[in-house]
Amino acid sequence: MAVIRWERQDALGDQLRQLGRPVIKRIVEAGADAAVDHMRQRINELHRRTGDMAEGVAKSKYIEIIDGGRDEVYPQGDDRHGERNATKAYVINYGRGGTRKKGKMRDHFIDRDPYVDDIVSAAMDRESDRIISEINGR
Repeated sequence: MAVIRWERQDALGDQLRQLGRPVIKRIVEAGADAAVDHMRQRINELHRRTGDMAEGVAKSKYIEIIDGGRDEVYPQGDDRHGERNATKAYVINYGRGGTRKKGKMRDHFIDRDPYVDDIVSAAMDRESDRIISEINGR
């Protein structure tokens, strides 16, 4: 599961915070949307069988926190056989006790993804730049 938080600690972050919670929500949701796209792509590349788990990737309900916001991205719902997509992703990510199939179990494709932080940060930075441009009338 990817957890997207926005807690920018600079002058621009202070300006955006002063604009209110809707602005922060836009920034966090931009990062969550990027995380959804990336996780779907990663599942399709590494663990695609039917496509149900990748299609189930979505962001959860946005949560406001002090001076920021939070959203979670993970496979939701059930596949065509009634199995929970989140459970399948968990087992593939962390494994199932001592068993291990070649390249399919315990590969940490979610919690050790080397690209997700950069992708989410870039999306949130683009959105914050877009908001500043809107404010400045550009």
